[in-house]
Amino acid sequence: MKIKTLVKSMALTAGLAASFTASANFVEFTVDESYAAGSGEMVTADKINGGYVERITFDGNGNFTASAFATFGQFFLGSNSLNSGLNNTYSLYATFNAEGTAGEEGNVDFFIGDTGGFNIYLDSNNDTMLSDQNDITSVVGDGEDLLLGSSSTIGNNLGTSTTINGQTVTAFNFDFMNFELTDEGDQYFVSPTPFSMMVNVNGDFDAFAQAGEQITRGDVSAQFYEVPEPSTVAVMALGLLGLGAARRRKA
Repeated sequence: MKIKTLVKSMALTAGLAASFTASANFVEFTVDESYAAGSGEMVTADKINGGYVERITFDGNGNFTASAFATFGQFFLGSNSLNSGLNNTYSLYATFNAEGTAGEEGNVDFFIGDTGGFNIYLDSNNDTMLSDQNDITSVVGDGEDLLLGSSSTIGNNLGTSTTINGQTVTAFNFDFMNFELTDEGDQYFVSPTPFSMMVNVNGDFDAFAQAGEQITRGDVSAQFYEVPEPSTVAVMALGLLGLGAARRRKA
């Protein structure tokens, strides 16, 4: 597939992703910090912020594989950061993976995941880390950690790196579908019930070349949302198909 054709397809995918996430109902959630650290209170938030390290490898044929290790250090409710035990008495971290297509058009580098997923863990001892910040697999201190939940299905997603007036702007927005809690996760994430959600993960990254193996770092946020009604998704999809048809007629 030529790059220009791929970018047009990507534009429709990105439009659907933006509409889908924009129409999603991001929800507040409550965690029981006494389960995490042996003491603490219930904390209600709507977002978790953190940072990550990612290894991304390009095969020279427009494909990439990626894996990342993210640590979450702060709950937010609206624009307010919350004072809690997170990153003080215990921590949360996640592992991500994705495979997909990468390319460039003009001054825009882009990547789209075809498959991917993530796991989120509770580290009650607050001691899990990478022993080598350039090696995503060098996780240490995780012997007692608990898997809280996971998703093995990537939804709408897009990452871009754009250079404007000499400044590089990066951003990514990934949806992970069918996030499910483990039994341990049910004791930490206590609301809403049932807790079967989608997860939106977004943030930025250090710019990198689309060649060989690269290590990049950035900020990341995670929010939970409910899936729009099927009829709503269908209307958005039909609208975007109409947009694509109009573009073809103009061409």
